[in-house]
Amino acid sequence: MSSCKGVSQNIGLYTPITIPEKPWSDVSMEFVLGLPKIVKGYDSIFVLVDRFFKMAHFIQCKKILDAKHVVKLFLKRL
Repeated sequence: MSSCKGVSQNIGLYTPITIPEKPWSDVSMEFVLGLPKIVKGYDSIFVLVDRFFKMAHFIQCKKILDAKHVVKLFLKRL
């Protein structure tokens, strides 16, 4: 019995990540959900990462937020 394994190679060039030129021009957003509720009813964390400053912002929020409230949370951090 012989076993064949495929050989994969990483061929080709990698694309470099662009460097942001100003604050808040390259931002990622994530939500951490399903946390235990605290006194004010918050059960989630809205995470904003600004690549220019290499800084993360952690904003407590409620899971039931709609897009309007997410935009308000985002604009408060600008």
